[in-house]
Amino acid sequence: MSLIRPQDLNAIDKRIYEPHASELKARSIFALKTDIPAGAKTYSYDVMTRSGAAKILAPGATDVPLVDADLTEETVKIYSIAAAFNISVQEVRESQMANRPIDVTKADTVRKAIAEKENQVAFSGDKTHGIKGLTDAVGIQIYATPNNEAGSSTKWKDKTGKEIVADIRKAKNMINKLNGHEADTLLLTPDSNEELEKTFNEFTQQTVLEYIKSQNWFKRIETVNDLAKKGLANSECFVVLDSSPSVLELGIPMDVTRHPQEYAFPNTKVPFEERTTGLIIRYPMAICRADGI
Repeated sequence: MSLIRPQDLNAIDKRIYEPHASELKARSIFALKTDIPAGAKTYSYDVMTRSGAAKILAPGATDVPLVDADLTEETVKIYSIAAAFNISVQEVRESQMANRPIDVTKADTVRKAIAEKENQVAFSGDKTHGIKGLTDAVGIQIYATPNNEAGSSTKWKDKTGKEIVADIRKAKNMINKLNGHEADTLLLTPDSNEELEKTFNEFTQQTVLEYIKSQNWFKRIETVNDLAKKGLANSECFVVLDSSPSVLELGIPMDVTRHPQEYAFPNTKVPFEERTTGLIIRYPMAICRADGI
């Protein structure tokens, strides 16, 4: 039986755990929750539907308000994301004959496939398995962007830089008006990000993006391919949110793990698995999806 040697597996492991930053888009934006047991099938957490309110008590009063009255329990399933690659028996023979490690570049493809699925589940969910993502989670705020001054279009390609800034400012303020929350993240599609290269107005050469950054509105501005056409009726959208762990987290009960190799002539299969809940959204109101751009 021609199996991959331990030193080859070590090389594969090193390759699989060296992802590019672009592959970890969801992990760079959302806090990770990793203390969920890998063997769990579901995870339950509280979702805040509206903020509770404290009050001043009169002397001797005992009617202390219960903020947990605003919480509802949500349960999500935990899913496995899996992928594998094959190494042929001849590849193994050749590496052993030359006394060199197997070429493990195939591990790049597996790592990228798992990362792409993780990002897709986090940002846009998975309809086949009924998983809700950032853009279609129940309870998030939806902002329908208005027409331009000409009244002909809501799309950014037809708007001035000043009108684009107004759209972003309005969506941001829908988060900032919530007590204790502040929009710190702006997420854009590649096409909408390109529109931010327009000049802010006719009196300056400053671009829309430069203007927004100068205002310190957001801690991060990210381009996310998985947001494409996730607005109402498949329209383009952007998202602003408070990315605090109290608002949302990405559940990773088990990070990418290599399973025992499987030899079946003429190939050795090397399988990998990750366990994820997708996004755990505790306060959906602190997320705003703006449609129609």
